[in-house]
Formats: sequence, C-alpha cells, structure tokens
Amino acid sequence: MRYAVMRERAKTRTEGTKVGEELHRVSAAAGWVEFRLKWTARRTVGITVRPDMNVVVTAPRGIELEAVKALLRRRARWIRRQQDYFSRFQPTVPPRRYVSGETHRYLGRQYRLKVVEGPQEGVKLVGKFIRVETEGKTGGGRVRRLVATWFVVHARKRFERSLAGCLKRFHGRVSCPELRLRRMRKRWGSWTRRGVVYLNPELVQAPPSCIDYVVTHELCHLLHAAHGRAFYDLLRRVMPDWERRKDHLEQVAAETGLGTVDGCYVLR
Repeated sequence: MRYAVMRERAKTRTEGTKVGEELHRVSAAAGWVEFRLKWTARRTVGITVRPDMNVVVTAPRGIELEAVKALLRRRARWIRRQQDYFSRFQPTVPPRRYVSGETHRYLGRQYRLKVVEGPQEGVKLVGKFIRVETEGKTGGGRVRRLVATWFVVHARKRFERSLAGCLKRFHGRVSCPELRLRRMRKRWGSWTRRGVVYLNPELVQAPPSCIDYVVTHELCHLLHAAHGRAFYDLLRRVMPDWERRKDHLEQVAAETGLGTVDGCYVLR
C-alpha cells in the first residue's frame, strides 16, 4: 500500500553514468505528462504518482531516455487515473506546526492540539483534545517530539491488540510474529522471512479497521511472500472486505497528508 506505483522490467545496455534527478515532459494521448526522473541502480522502471499528483520515475542508468518516455506514453492513462483520484483530496494538509488549535488524527478521529504550560511534561487525550503540557514556553520542535513519543507508545499498544485479533482469522496457520515499529517513508508495513512484522507508527492515525487490514495483509505474507493469486485468495478469505478497507486507508492518507496505498504508502 502506498503512493500509486507501477513497475516494469527495463531492457538495459551497459550501465551508463547518468546520476541525479531530471525534469522532463512527454506528450501522450491523454495530454502532457510532466515527470521527475531519477537514475538508480535498480533493474526496473518505477512510476510513482504522489498524493500531490506529481509523477516520479526511477529508472536504471543503462536505459535510454526515449525508452523511458515511450513507457510514460503507454502508461499515460493509468497516470491520469491516479492523478484524478488524488485530485479529490486537494488541497493537501499544510505542514504541521504543533501549536494549539491544530488538528491531528488518532484512530481515525480528529483531535485538536492544546499546548499548555505546566510543571510536568506529557501528553494526554482529554475529550476532543490532545493536551500537551510543557515546562515554560517552548517551540514547536519540543511539542512535536512529545506528541510523536505519545503516538509511538499508543501505536504499539493498539498494534499489539490488532495483531492478536487478526491472528485468529488464520485459525492457527500463522504463528505470532515479532512486532516492531519503524518509521518508513513510503510504507505502512513490511515483513521479513524471519517472522518479523514492521508497522509504521503513523498508521495509528487511521481507523482501527484500516489498521487491521494492514496487519492482516502482512500476516498473509508469512504464508505467501509474493502478491500473487494465492496471496490475494488468502487475503479475501480471511478479510472479505479488504478492498473497502484499503480504499478507506488511501482516503485517510491523502486527507491527512501522510504521503500516500497503491495510492499511498505501500505494503510489501
């Protein structure tokens, strides 16, 4: 789950010396497509449509620019569909300042930040407010760190509860994995063959049903590594409404500016 992303195998010659990032545009049947091109050591061409509707292409250094543009022309309609989807959630949320009155989400609900001076530093959920108490006047950086720590602590508790509930869907076919929290720039979650599931603490901003979807998605990977037919057959059996939950998560991500699940953060 992530930004809308498409990958294709690239035919490359010998690796060139292309480096850095370039801005390009290409004419297609669906109109002009502007994109930011990054040359990397990868073997596939990746097309990413971000929530701000910008297009980023990562390509192997050995592929010719015209081949990249040809791919963009073939995928122009797909790119437009993703941009049209994200356009429904514009304008995006401005950068957080961590001041009183600012809106933050927790488990899908909106709360206002209330910053007050007091003898003890800490964060509490009080009614419709996330109350942050600090010693003396402090800048947004300190408040941000306090709020971030609070979110991580509560994320772990909520994720552990979700993991316990989602495991029951598999009727003993999946052993309880080790759960770790990790901030990931473009991922809600990931897994390892050693039986470790990583979850992005920012996921705690999403509704519980979406958290359960991410957890279930990763648990399915413990039985089927690839996103193939067997994987999705299993996901549909244990969570028949997974697509509705996924769409909801994409919407939350776009509305909150979290980045954004094949239209937001990715799951792998």
